[in-house]
Amino acid sequence: MSSGPLITLARFTFPHEAHVFMGLLESRGLAAFIADEHLITMQWMWETALGGVKVQVAPHDLEAAKEVLADHQAHRLAMSSSASEASTPPGAMRFYGWRALVMACWAVTGVVFPLPRHQRRC
Repeated sequence: MSSGPLITLARFTFPHEAHVFMGLLESRGLAAFIADEHLITMQWMWETALGGVKVQVAPHDLEAAKEVLADHQAHRLAMSSSASEASTPPGAMRFYGWRALVMACWAVTGVVFPLPRHQRRC
């Protein structure tokens, strides 16, 4: 398993950030562990005193994990396919349809706006 004590690679304010990064490490085949997650979840005021939620790796995975951390911090995460990159220009927003718009309005305002009705005529 590990050849020594775990080394703290990164610290995060919120547990979900640590889980996203841990998932990124594990997707690259590196074992990662999260420390102080539950303590900070229960006593969020201790986050600064404890140094945040820590993502730790084994010493033999440290160099590869540092490369993943550098990519993560520079937002250089690989796209799932080059086709999706080519079909959507950078900065473009995608419209997911009326149902998504209605759900977003409901989530923000608490009011459900009716969907536009499509009338089909022969």
